[in-house]
Amino acid sequence: MQTNRLAETEAVLARTDQAWRSEMTRLYGPDGVLRFGYSQEGRGADGTPVRRAYEARRHAVALWRHERRVEA
Repeated sequence: MQTNRLAETEAVLARTDQAWRSEMTRLYGPDGVLRFGYSQEGRGADGTPVRRAYEARRHAVALWRHERRVEA
């Protein structure tokens, strides 16, 4: 059932978003996401924990968007 797949992608997105936000907070403090979320700092350098978290989140967003289109 597609609804289950959408729920799964939402759960993955929530987890990856939290991991990325946690890494941003660790690196840049409590305002890290607000200050650097849409800049190079928010993506991180290759091979860094913040880059891995960013890429996982980016992939999760893409899957979630795909499932929303399929569901509609």
